[in-house]
Amino acid sequence: GRIFIGLVKCGAWGCFDEFNRLKEDQLSAISQQIQVIVDALKARTPNLPLLGRDVEVDFNAGIFVTLNPAGKGYGGRSRLPDNLKALFRPIAMGRPDNELIAEVVLYS
Repeated sequence: GRIFIGLVKCGAWGCFDEFNRLKEDQLSAISQQIQVIVDALKARTPNLPLLGRDVEVDFNAGIFVTLNPAGKGYGGRSRLPDNLKALFRPIAMGRPDNELIAEVVLYS
């Protein structure tokens, strides 16, 4: 919780790696805090209540998470609750095809 207060107050971006390694009850508690922050950022609210404190909001703040698939080969991962999924925009990453990239660069 204190990390979120720091991010919001100074306008920093926080990236939490392998977020879905947290237990489901922890994810639920954290999702409530993130929801409050996201709502304040979207509404451009100058202050927000977080962990019993009134926190001044810097609108440059951002929260990002990385996940690995829950399933085969990735032990200890849990699925994100739907309310937490709704707070983030999904993107996918893949290994680049270096041969194709080199071919395009050489032909251009």
